Amino acid sequence: MIRQILLGGATAVLFTGSASALTMNVTGDSRSVYAEAAAGFDFDSNSDSAAGNVFDSNVSASAQANIAPLIQNLGAGGGGGGFFGAVANAGASQFSEIGSLSISGSGFAEASGNHGEFNDVLVSDADSGAGGGGGLNFDSFQASSNSILDVMFSIDEDAAFDLSGFLFAGDQISKGPIGNDISNSASIILVNTDTNESAFKTEVSNDSTELNESGVLAAGNYQFMLRADAEVNGLGRVECLGCSTFTVAPINIGGYVTSAGYKGVSLDLTAIDQPIPEPVTTTLAAMGLGALVLRTSRRRHS
Repeated sequence: MIRQILLGGATAVLFTGSASALTMNVTGDSRSVYAEAAAGFDFDSNSDSAAGNVFDSNVSASAQANIAPLIQNLGAGGGGGGFFGAVANAGASQFSEIGSLSISGSGFAEASGNHGEFNDVLVSDADSGAGGGGGLNFDSFQASSNSILDVMFSIDEDAAFDLSGFLFAGDQISKGPIGNDISNSASIILVNTDTNESAFKTEVSNDSTELNESGVLAAGNYQFMLRADAEVNGLGRVECLGCSTFTVAPINIGGYVTSAGYKGVSLDLTAIDQPIPEPVTTTLAAMGLGALVLRTSRRRHS
């Protein structure tokens, strides 16, 4: 029996490689979506955050300036014409999932706004009372949104990674007076938080890029973050600051729409096979077991 056990041990030595047990542990999860909108004196915002491995969420916000009460309070009366104030809208979405050795998701952010329309609205220092009052925030707007996939994780041994997907950011419509602003961006980072060394990062604005990266991550702690941001600002303003009579002519100057996102992005980790014992080491181990087998056999025959 001893001889059979030793022979089995020698065979195991000859054919043994090594089995990897790569483990990914999530140490922080900050996945979220956010949207806010402001127009005139109106404001709205909404947000959501992940509470499990799967995050599936959409949020939106909208605002519109209400001009009529402001005009009436100033005693403009009979100014004539129909009009509406600035409008702002924002929205964000995300579907993402954390697996045993993967993190994947798609996210989108959009923002839009316009200055509204004014038709022959008359305001004077006499109409507005003593000294004409303060600024009239009729046509300014602001909207912004973001979709953030932010996961902290650790791995207990070196791992190969594959990163794939698509980033995009750009303007769908961009028109309006000087003084307005628009911004959009989509970005990704994969960084070792122990050393602050980046394994991969890129960002686009008014552009797009396809992700197709691979490499090796050393055992340690990491941050993987995807982010999409969209923002519009309409700073136009109708003011009456101790003013004399003025007229707001009929206008409809439009506004801005912009968006950004990441689509089908996936980070996949794979265990790296450990080196197989060197041939000399394996041979010596097998020879040692073989000697024990022979010695045991001789004792049984003596």
